[in-house]
Amino acid sequence: MAVAAVLALAWAVPLLWVLSSAFKPHYEIVGPERRLLPATATLENWRNLADTQGRAVSVGRAFVNSLAIALVSTFSTLLTSSLAGYAFARLRFRGREALFGVLLATMMIPNEVILVPLFLQFHRFELLNSYTALVMPHAISMLGVFLLRQFMLSIPGDLIDAASIDGAGPFRVYRHVVLPLTRPAMATLGVFAFLGSWNDFLWPLIVVNTPDKQTLPLALITFRSAYQMADYGTVLASTLVAVAPPLLFFMFAQRYVIAGISRTGLKG
Repeated sequence: MAVAAVLALAWAVPLLWVLSSAFKPHYEIVGPERRLLPATATLENWRNLADTQGRAVSVGRAFVNSLAIALVSTFSTLLTSSLAGYAFARLRFRGREALFGVLLATMMIPNEVILVPLFLQFHRFELLNSYTALVMPHAISMLGVFLLRQFMLSIPGDLIDAASIDGAGPFRVYRHVVLPLTRPAMATLGVFAFLGSWNDFLWPLIVVNTPDKQTLPLALITFRSAYQMADYGTVLASTLVAVAPPLLFFMFAQRYVIAGISRTGLKG
């Protein structure tokens, strides 16, 4: 417990420093009067963050873009992964194990390898520089299919057999029996999917070419370049904007995540 507490403190202190520095005047961050907690809290850093000041990139617009894309991507991942996981776990069809093995093998392919084919595919369908191009690559996750399949295999078969005897078809069994029991695994996958979409930088950098479609990671790079890391208070406020939603999302789903990890065999 003592070691865990020390590690937690080492992780939390930098985050707390970022939080406090976002409300400090500049001289309390880098000057001789620098301190851990602000002596005179100010909202000037947040006003600078909200005011575009003639910049083409709006951090607020990018935040909304990232949040919407991450939420839609997370919902899409949960839907497709749960349907595919249910099919591979509970439905019997020819070649099921072989197909699952092939799909599982695709997890070993680095994302960088498929960037060019994926870009050409979206170019052919004229979907570049669109929200669709930002969402679709995150809509399907083989990790999610694997995770939910493993969880669904642990559901007692008697529950599914009882529902089938009562006349429920495969989709009703999925909707009313299997899906409610997979909430811990769905929460775990939801956190992974949200973080993957929220933190994605390379793919949006390739497919987006207008400021109004930029996600938050792209906008923050442009924003910090404009300030050249000189205005630390404003830069740290932008950092807080970037890290707050994933932290809040994880805190909301924490107890489900712990239960999901313990039941799907992802523990080290």
